[in-house]
Amino acid sequence: MEKVQHIERKSLLKILNAGEAMKWLFSKYNKKYLNVAIPAAMEGVFMSILQAADLIMVGVLGSTAIAAVSIFIPLRLMLLTLARSMASAVTILVANKFGAKDFFGIKALLRQSFFICILAMGILHITFFCFFEKIVLLMGAKADYAQLAVDYGTIAVVAVFISCLSLALQAVQLGIGQTSAIMKCNIIGNLTNIVCNFFLITGIGSFAGFGVKGAACGTVMGALTTLLLTMWIMGKNKYFAEGWLQLPDKSFWKEFKPIFTAIFSELGAERIGMVIYARITADLGTLAFAVHSICYSISDFAWDFIFGFGKANMVLAGQSCGRQNYEEWKIYRGLGLKWGVILATAFGAVIHIFWQEIFTLYNKDAAALALSRSVMLIVAWHFYLTAQVIITGGILRGSSKTAVVAAYSFVLITILRPLMTAGAVYYLHWGIVGVWLAICLDQFFRSACSTYILYKIKSLPKIV
Repeated sequence: MEKVQHIERKSLLKILNAGEAMKWLFSKYNKKYLNVAIPAAMEGVFMSILQAADLIMVGVLGSTAIAAVSIFIPLRLMLLTLARSMASAVTILVANKFGAKDFFGIKALLRQSFFICILAMGILHITFFCFFEKIVLLMGAKADYAQLAVDYGTIAVVAVFISCLSLALQAVQLGIGQTSAIMKCNIIGNLTNIVCNFFLITGIGSFAGFGVKGAACGTVMGALTTLLLTMWIMGKNKYFAEGWLQLPDKSFWKEFKPIFTAIFSELGAERIGMVIYARITADLGTLAFAVHSICYSISDFAWDFIFGFGKANMVLAGQSCGRQNYEEWKIYRGLGLKWGVILATAFGAVIHIFWQEIFTLYNKDAAALALSRSVMLIVAWHFYLTAQVIITGGILRGSSKTAVVAAYSFVLITILRPLMTAGAVYYLHWGIVGVWLAICLDQFFRSACSTYILYKIKSLPKIV
């Protein structure tokens, strides 16, 4: 009898737990959170497809072509640092203004930030284009693929400039929470990139194709499609009813400068660390660098998907600050952390089980596959750290704690990660596995810092 009652109690607890889970899943806050997060996450995945499409399609040309395209990735991130810093600052300001219902201020902010983006990014990209060959060699490109890297990068840099303009516009949509429109534009742009790659890399019929140059041209066409669609949608929704551009005024700089400076410091520190990290990784040799680049690309799919949830937390935290609603802020904090664990488990399980099938989508070389085994298993289970870093960082940025994030990012990414990577590669001789262990340690320390700071927040700042 007691045994039957025990079983009945367990069954009742399961039903209650299931009921609580369903109540949580369909709560109004979770619905709003997912309405922002899922389109942003899908948009992030399709941005990863842009890079992966190049690597997968270029993979038929051999490991040297993969290395040539991969050497541009950290350079692309460097170029995007300024644009993403501006975009993140605009998103935080727009989210706060939207929470405070300052719709006129949102349109003025858009016009002024777009003007600054065109001017600043134009100067930066022209400089990179003029000195690109020297930059590639400085990045550690080997003789067997250095010229291929130059051929690809001098065209691809145009695509990055176009993407920066898209980021400037989509930052406003993101701050309002219109992630679905961003997702649609990026999906179409990425599909354009893939279709163009199919014809331009290896060719079809009597058309021979352009190799890595074709991949770069496809990237340009995809980026241009995204920009034109974004401009069309925003124009249709009257974002530019008062004009497209406006010279920044004093009130713009007063709001924009402190947030931008902190975010730029954070991303700048991250990019410097990533460039040094990539430079050390390039010394592992062409095959190991190609394997590392493929594993990093695979990891980016999960990173970018989870990053969409981090964006949602940043936007909703910013809107909560605009409304000065601390209880709402705490609810979104809890939702973000729970979804981070769920997503990390899902991605980790898929990669752990299907690592071989996933890797061979990029490269079927037996030596590369053998070298990738240990790394792919590390990739599979480091997402718990990744998710914690992304979600907590997003909440802190949306809550105007950008300076604090910049401080620990500088110490951990710019200084500690390169030191750990150099020690693992040059002194311990752990090769590609050591490179990935350095990533895990870096993320562990960052997640610890961001989590501690997050739970110290007891009231919301007024951002604008």
